[in-house]
Amino acid sequence: MGENKNELAEKVKGWLEKEGILKDEVENEKAEFHFLAQFPRGSKYISEVIKPKDRDYIIVGSSIQLAEEHYKALHSLPKAEKNALLWQWRFDLLFRDAEFRMVPSAQELKGVEFTKALYVEDVNRSALINALREIFKCKLYIVWRVAQLMGREESEGQIYR
Repeated sequence: MGENKNELAEKVKGWLEKEGILKDEVENEKAEFHFLAQFPRGSKYISEVIKPKDRDYIIVGSSIQLAEEHYKALHSLPKAEKNALLWQWRFDLLFRDAEFRMVPSAQELKGVEFTKALYVEDVNRSALINALREIFKCKLYIVWRVAQLMGREESEGQIYR
């Protein structure tokens, strides 16, 4: 079984390298492997690919944090307007193929975490890249929604850290 664990780690690492998106390998005592991937290639966006110990899935995930000016803008909206906006985000994200969590909560939103689990038997290069693409689209949704909130055109601004 130890050979299978190592084999999966090498496959995943190899796919990330072939795509030119492997950024780093992280030491993590709770994981069989933990890679950082730059997706899309050449962008500022970093996602994680983690195989937790004693689990039969890998997790592809990333988060986005609101910059201070965006945090202040969001939380200075009238309560009803802010709540309507956050409910819209929830409803829209519900239909994405990734799970999300507003951090620390919707009421005090500072960022959003996105994850997608891939069961070991379903892990292949295509599924991995599609999971990374899905996480990126979720992050882009928040970037664009915050840009819209700020009354900006389609610019990334300083939304992510």
